[in-house]
Amino acid sequence: MKSGLFLFLGLVLSSSTNQLMADEVATNVTELLQEDFKNDTTWTKAVVCVVETKTGKIKANLGYERKGSTLVPYTDTYQQEQNEMETGSTYLALLTSGKVTPNQVFDTGYGVYEDIHGNEVKDYNWRRGGNLQICLERALQVRSQVAFAMAKDYVYGENTSEFDALINTFLAGDPNSSMGILTFYNAVANGGKMMKLVPDGEDETVLLEKMADSLYVAQLQTGLRYSVSQGLMHKAGSDYVNVSACGRTFILKENLRRMELWGYFPSEDPIYTIMVILEKEGLPASAGGMCGPIFAKTVDLLVDTYKLALGHPSTKN
Repeated sequence: MKSGLFLFLGLVLSSSTNQLMADEVATNVTELLQEDFKNDTTWTKAVVCVVETKTGKIKANLGYERKGSTLVPYTDTYQQEQNEMETGSTYLALLTSGKVTPNQVFDTGYGVYEDIHGNEVKDYNWRRGGNLQICLERALQVRSQVAFAMAKDYVYGENTSEFDALINTFLAGDPNSSMGILTFYNAVANGGKMMKLVPDGEDETVLLEKMADSLYVAQLQTGLRYSVSQGLMHKAGSDYVNVSACGRTFILKENLRRMELWGYFPSEDPIYTIMVILEKEGLPASAGGMCGPIFAKTVDLLVDTYKLALGHPSTKN
């Protein structure tokens, strides 16, 4: 009887401790966004979401919108189809076909390409000469939309139904939602096991035991790690731990831009998956350059709050 009572008390204390720590994370993230709000007056909305990788439990989900000189709570409901490809899920869909490899090279020329459907695709650096010849893994690191469009044409041609079905599966049936994409990156961090994202305190739910072959998931994991150590997501990196991430930037309307970044840490055995979203007027606008520092600070506060015993990142990340 005593052992059962002690077990019950232990569970209660553990639950209370977890809630206190989750509250501390939420408080610290709020302070982080408030500080960034003071330093950068251009962004209009911000969202930070922290998920426990293995369970899919949401430890913090905070959104704020600028109203004059103050921040007010905001719930992100954006859900629109984008011409801008989500490169992580696209990369996995291409690898899954077995027709391309991470080392396969595509000649992207000067960064402008018309795909098989007549759509013009441009790389972020097309005005500066583009990426020329680039392998698929490097294309992930620098987010070459042209390389991915060329690879998609090569693999799927005009029949993209198989590709669309894969993307829909990878993004948990919610391909136009940032939470659907977060579910995907959490699954990548979890070795391909997709968990339903649920509020902390709810039961764990497995959506897919294995969303893709382990080899292809591992290749994507490698690419995401290099996206931070050698690519456009380098500002998401941490001095304390290896980080993996991917992001995108696109125009919402007129001069309003949206930046989204998803990632996880530590790269070797992920504990937390994080999403950072910013909306702002005008340029510059870069997911890596602007969401990245907030992501990195969130990683550091999680390491500190949970007293995570993590080794220093390797020189190669």
